[in-house]
Amino acid sequence: MHLVHSIAASRSYLGGEPRLPQDVEWPQKDGKPLDFIARLSISEIRTAQPIDWLPSSGALLFFYSIEHQPWGFDPRNRGEFAVLHVPDLPEALPCAIQREPSASIHSRNVDVRSIATYPTSYERVAQLQNFQLSDNEHEALSDMAEAQFRGEPKHQVAGYPACVQGDHMELECQLVTNGLYCGDEKGYRDPRSKELEAGATNWRLLLQFDSDDKLGVMWGDCGTLYFWVEEHRSRVGDFSNAWVIQQCG
Repeated sequence: MHLVHSIAASRSYLGGEPRLPQDVEWPQKDGKPLDFIARLSISEIRTAQPIDWLPSSGALLFFYSIEHQPWGFDPRNRGEFAVLHVPDLPEALPCAIQREPSASIHSRNVDVRSIATYPTSYERVAQLQNFQLSDNEHEALSDMAEAQFRGEPKHQVAGYPACVQGDHMELECQLVTNGLYCGDEKGYRDPRSKELEAGATNWRLLLQFDSDDKLGVMWGDCGTLYFWVEEHRSRVGDFSNAWVIQQCG
């Protein structure tokens, strides 16, 4: 699903303030609050397109360290991002396009729009379909995937990621969250990696957050953040092990 900037009232928005319940603490790393980047209403997501591995109600709050911008290939990045599952807002909020006093990025309401996503990388297509595309076929598939976003930032919930670099983020999440460093080949060659590899199929793309001029935010060099979660944890509302991978050109 595509998250599109909107002037309409909504419970889902990017930037601004998280509006935390009183009994929920703002996530911190080493005593410093993380930056709030997005709030997504599960009811608005379900209205656009049901996702059976998401909780049935509530909202998801996304936090990230804009100062450090962790890449996610190091187990020591744990705590530099967070996803919280909280009660949803009682009503939609009017559109806000200004930066609130304590907000890190501008606030924009979003409309949740159902789109088709495609496995555009050579390695993923080969893995899923057990055949190779010609260069022309691959280019056509990539153009079709690109057209879904209509020239807007590629903010997305679920589906196949629009990768900037390598298309093996599920495996990277699986290895890093189990303690293997993946900033080079060391983690992938570790004897434990073969044992852990099967668990990569359990990871799902939760949120793809693109660089966005209207929000005044850029990840690395015109890159993208990818929040991932294990399906079995997401189904029960447990996002404590959610992981972020940053990719940029």
